[in-house]
Amino acid sequence: MESAEFESSLVSELNQVLLQAAEEVASEERLDLTYEVLETVRFEQAHISWLDRLRNTSSPVELRLAHTNLPLVIGEVRALADPFIILENSTSQLLINFEHVVAISGLSDLARSQASPDAVSYLSNVWLRELTDRNEITTWYLAGDQLIEGLCLRIGFDSLDIESNSKIFTIPNRTIVAIKRVKFE
Repeated sequence: MESAEFESSLVSELNQVLLQAAEEVASEERLDLTYEVLETVRFEQAHISWLDRLRNTSSPVELRLAHTNLPLVIGEVRALADPFIILENSTSQLLINFEHVVAISGLSDLARSQASPDAVSYLSNVWLRELTDRNEITTWYLAGDQLIEGLCLRIGFDSLDIESNSKIFTIPNRTIVAIKRVKFE
């Protein structure tokens, strides 16, 4: 009888040890799976650009720019295509070269994929051609804290001609930090 009770007790303890071991293995598998998911998320996040996050941002953002006369702009993104962002607020619309953005606040955590390559030249060309057609005086913020106010006379593939104070300046596109046009309503 003692032997039967001992065997029953031993089997019961072995079952308990096996159940506990199975729970530990399942717990380790859940931890491994959780770690794998976390690493996948980190990998995906590491490959999302701030521009893709900006494309998905529907609320106003704050951009800090590399120009002392225009260090901070706040507004909603209207369009984005390499290398420009059109940002609009209640008083103005800006064409900003994202190569000169130093910091951003208010980005969405989610991303949206990049626009088609055709949208790239279309965005800046339409915006700039509208300036030329309307004969609008705009403010040009250039690299090196240069500032020019004038009319856009000519749009080239790599530069623009701006008339300011009876002089015509040819401005390479890469030096444009931002272009500001005042909204008239």
